[in-house]
Formats: sequence, structure tokens, C-alpha cells
Amino acid sequence: MTHFDINKQYSTMGKKIRIGVISDIHANATALSAVLSDAERCSVDSIICLGDVATLGPSPREVLKILRDLHCTCIRGNHEEALFRPENAADYDIKGNLDSTLYWCIDRLQPEDMSFLDQFVPSMKLQLNNKKSMFCYHGTPQSTIESIYQNTTDEQIDHMFCDDKSTTIAVGGHTHVQMLKQYGDLLIINPGSVGCAFRMPSFTPPTPSLLPVSEYAIVESAGEKIIVEFRRIEFDIKEYLSILSASDLPLKDWWME
Repeated sequence: MTHFDINKQYSTMGKKIRIGVISDIHANATALSAVLSDAERCSVDSIICLGDVATLGPSPREVLKILRDLHCTCIRGNHEEALFRPENAADYDIKGNLDSTLYWCIDRLQPEDMSFLDQFVPSMKLQLNNKKSMFCYHGTPQSTIESIYQNTTDEQIDHMFCDDKSTTIAVGGHTHVQMLKQYGDLLIINPGSVGCAFRMPSFTPPTPSLLPVSEYAIVESAGEKIIVEFRRIEFDIKEYLSILSASDLPLKDWWME
């Protein structure tokens, strides 16, 4: 497995670098493997993971092993927070039958898995070149459960970024929907979801339906130029359905549908 180490970025300041941004894997190791293979074909130099990696899906330990082997930077999402405090799942916007998947996941994780999850950072900032920096988080810079959509107002965005006026590129996940949004000089990117891509934004019930694809994004910095590339790729659905069918995952019927 190729190592995607973000520390390589610091030695390439001012030169071309391609950063793969992944988010919301949700224990779908089949989709994650497909994304990382695509990222390697696309000559990605480094990977940043924006969180929500081990819950909801059938393969939490497999996903965590892949991420550990990558040595990539991982951001803490609301699902990581909830894994350490499952009794307060609603505080992390995990409600209804979703809390049952937290306990299912916890029952399968080993101490080394929890130790790895505990190393996830709240956010990170990268200096891409002399003028442009990229700030990475899960939901918004101030919260793992807030969301940014195309229809999020300027006033809301101004509040979300009120403590940071130097960021030029903001990258977050959480919504499971790919997005590119401009707010003045700020470019806001959502790479979508690797393992649980929503067909439509999920503002309210009913439970969202899924796209049969994996999503991620590539941010390329070359001198003063920034290029954003959204990737949407197929993964082995039959293999994933087989893994689901063999599991006793509480959400199995939803995934299968």
C-alpha cells in the first residue's frame, strides 16, 4: 500500500503538489480501497481524511487498518466524537437507530483502534504557497455537526469563519455531497463521501438514498495556481453487498436497499 504522507507537502512549497481529500468513509473498506487506487493512478502526493471513518458500515477495523497504513492526517468527525461518548450520541447529531451502529462498532474495535481514533485532530491548516492556505475540518471550522451547503447564507458562513480571515481554501465533509462554493475570496470545498454518497442533500427526513459510487476530491497547488478536481468513481458493489449480507450490522437492510 502506498503511503500518502502530508509531511511531503512541506518540502514542496512553491512546487506542484496534488492533495487527495477523502471524507465520510463510514466503514466501507471496499469503497476506500477503490478511491485510494484511483488516487494513486491520479498521482496524488498526499491524503487528508476529514473524519467519520469507522461507523455505520460493516468494516470498521478494515478501514482503520488501511488508514493506519497510509500514515495520513485524519480529522476528527462527529462520529469519532460519539464513539468515545456513545451515551451522548444525540449531542453529536446521531439519532434514531443510528446509535445502535455505534455500539455495534465499539464492540468490534480493539484498544489499538480506539487509540488510533483518539489521535485524530480537530482541524489542520496547510500553507500551499506564499499566498494561499488550506484549512481542513469536518463539518465547519467551529463544529463537527454544522453543515455547509450551496444555500448556506453569507451571514452563516461569515459566522463560521469569524475567527479566521487568512484562509483562502476551506475543505470540509459531513454532508456526503460534493460541493464547490465561493464566498468572496474564500473557496469552500466538500469532497463528498467515500463510502456513503448521498443522492440529494439530507436536510430533513426521510432517510437519504445513496449513490452507487465513491466520491473524493483532489486539490492541486502549482505555483500560484490552484486546481480543484472532483472525482466520482465506481467501486465493487457486489463485493460490498456480500460483506453486508454476511454481517449482523443493525443498518444492513438500509444499506442493502
